[in-house]
Amino acid sequence: MSETALILLPLLVLLLVLGYWLSHRAEHRQLKASKQADTEIVQRCLDLLQALQRHRGLGAQLDADSVAQRNALAQQLDELWLNWPGASLLLPPLQQHWPQLRRKPADFDAHCRLIEALLEVIELLEDRLYRQDHFRIRGLGEACRSLEDLARLRGLATRAANYERCPPGLQMQLRFLCNRLLDQEQDPPLLALIERLQSDLIEPAQVRLTPAECFALLTPLIEQRLQGIRLSLD
Repeated sequence: MSETALILLPLLVLLLVLGYWLSHRAEHRQLKASKQADTEIVQRCLDLLQALQRHRGLGAQLDADSVAQRNALAQQLDELWLNWPGASLLLPPLQQHWPQLRRKPADFDAHCRLIEALLEVIELLEDRLYRQDHFRIRGLGEACRSLEDLARLRGLATRAANYERCPPGLQMQLRFLCNRLLDQEQDPPLLALIERLQSDLIEPAQVRLTPAECFALLTPLIEQRLQGIRLSLD
């Protein structure tokens, strides 16, 4: 081997090692940035879930305080949907459904459809982050769906409370949700809440709860559980 080759060989090895290191570093930075972006959008999804569920729960209420709360939530949702990174993160463009829903706050089914689409995005992000070794993310989708059962119960209860007696259609849906929640767990606060709904809203000959009382009854437990979901991700 010539003297020139002996000089160039270590330099070539050094360049190869440096190239590998730079490539690995760039890949690590890209992965970290992708993970950070997904984590941030998960938090935004939870903010959206909370606001949409509350907006739905207030949708059928006509008193001044509820209307003011709903309008404030609508403004909050306007901000949350702004710059929704759907295309950049390969997520569906959910924000396109919000303007019509904003104009029809009492549309319960439209709220449910948008929330279902949001839950699917949360599950997609859960899988993506889990593959990036964010192991604490596992169970996020399931927890959010359980939360949605409770929030849907709130939305239906506030509607049922507008009647003298719970209408048969709402009664059937409320019973179904109560039974499903009880099948999932036997948490004392949840048991007490469902017993109150059954005795004062779902089963009696005359409803004994107002829409605002139903909303106030269920909201603390929903907020507590959402906070638990957020803390589990830290």
